[in-house]
Amino acid sequence: MYQNNKSNYSMPFCGLTLKMYETGKQPPSYQYSASSTKAKFMCSLTKKLYGISQVMEWYNTPEVQVYAKAGYNLKWGSKVQQAKETKYGADSEQVITLYMVKPFNGNQSVDGLKPVGQSMPQYKEVQMTEAQPSAPDNAMPVEKMSDMDDEIPF
Repeated sequence: MYQNNKSNYSMPFCGLTLKMYETGKQPPSYQYSASSTKAKFMCSLTKKLYGISQVMEWYNTPEVQVYAKAGYNLKWGSKVQQAKETKYGADSEQVITLYMVKPFNGNQSVDGLKPVGQSMPQYKEVQMTEAQPSAPDNAMPVEKMSDMDDEIPF
């Protein structure tokens, strides 16, 4: 089974999190919502709050740029969890997070099979040899094309 081994990660979790609260409606209506003017994303590193229009400002902070320069990529994720505070009788909330993840390392084998680059034979440079003549030594050039035609018996 897969085990989440946090000792593999040298850097703490880096993300912007927004909480959305239950609307009390059922699908196809939205079950969770947040006001775009009031709701704020919280940075997991600095605990600073950012509006939706400030996401690039967050990304350009020195704390997040450490991750970007280390090759991390942005990814969106969401989960529904038990609310810590009950608001308006709702007991669950949806948490949406924009977070930094390490890029996939293609050298690791998940299913035990080799990557295509390792399983396919590699092209090897072969030294060219001198071409051999295809006609015998006593061959003569054809002077009349009519000599080339054979009689076809019917």
